[in-house]
Amino acid sequence: MKKQKRADSFRVDYERRTVGADKIEPQLPFDTFDKRALRARAAHFLLNGVPEFSVNEQEDGAYRLLAADGDYYAAKSVGTKEFAVRVYRFTGENEEAFSCIENLKTNTLSTIEEGYLMRRLVEFGLTQDDIASLIGRSRPAVANTLRLLTLSPEVIGLIESGQLSAGHARTLVRVPSSQQLAFAQECIKREYSVREMEGAVKAFLTPDGDEEAQRQARSAAKNAEIKALVQRMRSVFKTKVSLIGNEKKGRIYIDYYSTEDLYRFEEYLDMIESFSRD
Repeated sequence: MKKQKRADSFRVDYERRTVGADKIEPQLPFDTFDKRALRARAAHFLLNGVPEFSVNEQEDGAYRLLAADGDYYAAKSVGTKEFAVRVYRFTGENEEAFSCIENLKTNTLSTIEEGYLMRRLVEFGLTQDDIASLIGRSRPAVANTLRLLTLSPEVIGLIESGQLSAGHARTLVRVPSSQQLAFAQECIKREYSVREMEGAVKAFLTPDGDEEAQRQARSAAKNAEIKALVQRMRSVFKTKVSLIGNEKKGRIYIDYYSTEDLYRFEEYLDMIESFSRD
């Protein structure tokens, strides 16, 4: 049986040094990173100073960067010639495991990227409790992130592209894989809140006899439709539109801020009346 790595295995000694930028070897190429994000980080460093980096000393005298490659490139772009570093001496898979931990601490990764790194740590033998302790998060937070990786590849792709939030996606974990994409697309189309998505999933998984769950699901769907209607009105009228009420009755308020707004509304009414006469 493979011996498990425990959290204490990575609380290791290091030595602080100042190292020339040309001695540090990033893991990822420069073109991997969004240039606008790098410029934003560079501006932050100009105002607040460059942070300390973690590196692994190599036999040839170079230093392999263990995390925060983007920050390294951003710091170099503002003319940093020397870096304050914490020097470790890892061998084999310990270097990769520690690199995963350090990257998770940066809080600059997407949820799915974090999930891949956490899963790699699990493959190294760490428990969810170990990971949570090492990166300063709760065990449920780690479990929820790992759970996203059980979703269908198509849904994971929607999360990675930013079309579906991690909160929405978590509600789909209990849905059969073959039907997860359809649920996700409906969520995006109707602009469901996480709570509305939970209601829809609950209704799908609940036996037909549970009328209360079905009622809640229908109500959630109606609320989503009303939200979509208000959004359409805002887009067409090009002004603020507010709604007070529910799917049965209520009031709609359309704001105007100039005479031109009123003229535009009048034109819309003329168009509607002309269609009615036809």
